[in-house]
Amino acid sequence: MPQYKYPVKGGAKWMTKFNYTDPKSGIVKTAYKRGFDSKREAKKYEDDFIDSLIAPEEDEVEVIRTYGDVFQEYLMSHKRADIKESSLETKFNIFNKHIFPTFEEVPIDSITDDDIANWQKKMKLCIQPNGKHFSEAYLRTIQSQFNSIINYAFSKGYLKANPLADIKNMGIKDKRVEFWTPEEYERFAYHAMEYPQYYYVYEMLYWCGIREGELLALTPADFDFTTHTLRINKSYQRLNREDVITPPKTFKSNRFIKMPQFICDEMQDYMEMLYGLKEDERIFTISKSYLHHEMNRGSKVSGVKRIRVHDLRHSHVSLLINMGFTVLAIADRMGHESIDITYRYAHLFPSEQTQMAEQLDIERMEKSNGEESGQ
Repeated sequence: MPQYKYPVKGGAKWMTKFNYTDPKSGIVKTAYKRGFDSKREAKKYEDDFIDSLIAPEEDEVEVIRTYGDVFQEYLMSHKRADIKESSLETKFNIFNKHIFPTFEEVPIDSITDDDIANWQKKMKLCIQPNGKHFSEAYLRTIQSQFNSIINYAFSKGYLKANPLADIKNMGIKDKRVEFWTPEEYERFAYHAMEYPQYYYVYEMLYWCGIREGELLALTPADFDFTTHTLRINKSYQRLNREDVITPPKTFKSNRFIKMPQFICDEMQDYMEMLYGLKEDERIFTISKSYLHHEMNRGSKVSGVKRIRVHDLRHSHVSLLINMGFTVLAIADRMGHESIDITYRYAHLFPSEQTQMAEQLDIERMEKSNGEESGQ
């Protein structure tokens, strides 16, 4: 049976998954084990496990499943091939750093609501290297990952009762959507021109609304300047110190979008600056960390509020909503899997709230005047 590599801080570890026939019941079961330094060690564990199977003379001993055991089963029960490597790395990092130190070796059916509450308290008090506590949104993410294993165990019948039933989730879901108006972006872009490579990146992100990974994977072959069309069919990730090109986030993310004329002109000019650029070479060979750093610098210099790089995508959606395009059309351009995702962005520019209030005043005044004249 296969062995699998998974990322950990500073490198990678191996896990093994294999089927075996229980010598007492004759039932085929699956075993999991993680934490091996090499594929050979993982394979040896499997071989030794199989060799050690003998028919027991006494009644079968009750299986004790630890939280870590159930995590491995849960991971394998979900098609690993469908999980992006970057998502898998994030998942492992959360479990390795914040969950396993407390629960990995604990029998899953012995975890109580008090255990969870004490762990939550520890997470809330945890101090990061920058001297700050975890954000409410990140605490929510940790809680969600922890809950997934407990809920899976309960659904499989490994727990008589769900210890989460009387537990309030820590953290809050961050529903805020930050964005720049065109005026704010133009102020930022003016100062970004000092560093042309980053300027063209921000132009693409703001005016086309593509994801950061999609942009960093672009090659000249993806541009058709005759039809003003941009092809999105891949994403860039930096994993284990290597550049990795993967399929885009979802099936709907494979798409073609139309670029405004000024973006076509700017990108043609920029690609002409890149000497010897081949059709299949990445146009923007910069790291995400520097991209974030330059955006923070530009925000400070220009005096506009600081937002994340991903918020440029939010800004594009907000702009399209403000221009009157339908949710369905916007969802298609953005590559959203569902229009429900697009509805999350359906907030209005600040000025529109004032205009609405003023229009309501006018409507009410006209109605009152009409009633008075009719008396």
